[in-house]
Amino acid sequence: MLGTGFLVTNNGKIATARHVVGNITEGLCILMPHISDMNAYQDVADNRCRPIQAIVEDINPVTDICILQGVGLEFDGILPKLDSLDNVRVGEKIGMFGFPHCVMGRRVLTYREAEIGAKMLLETSGVKSKYATLNMQTRPGQSGSLVLSLRTGNIVGMLIGTYAPSCGVIIAGINPHELNQDSYCISASYISEML
Repeated sequence: MLGTGFLVTNNGKIATARHVVGNITEGLCILMPHISDMNAYQDVADNRCRPIQAIVEDINPVTDICILQGVGLEFDGILPKLDSLDNVRVGEKIGMFGFPHCVMGRRVLTYREAEIGAKMLLETSGVKSKYATLNMQTRPGQSGSLVLSLRTGNIVGMLIGTYAPSCGVIIAGINPHELNQDSYCISASYISEML
């Protein structure tokens, strides 16, 4: 398991962070959630999977967004609207769904809440994009998680990760810069542009 993703269209398009997929373009599959109720106990010994073949539909390396197409995946429910970080304020509460320990083999869909700590423009390859700092520490498996405005119910961002530049020192396999309390997300408006 590489990370988290979420449905963005009823015909099976899924958004995730590009770094979750990496350079893999073939042999990808999506493991569908194995629970139908968020309040159900999730049995960590249950190794059953519902894999669905995934095809890379589009990649934006500047914003670190990847759109996957689940082969034969259809959803007939109502999906939250993709919105923008423009429509949230610093200090506003957000919710996030993801799989924080999936890269370590534990598949537990987890809900977390935090606040928007700051809005910022980050530059990649000469292009500035809209991000928000989230007042929470996250784990690698959460990359690609949806970030939801609790006020509107809309998806306003996608978790990219923590700001962890290489410091040249590794202690017990950990980059000390990864031990920070903030993470950041990209505006969901960039996902909308790719659809």
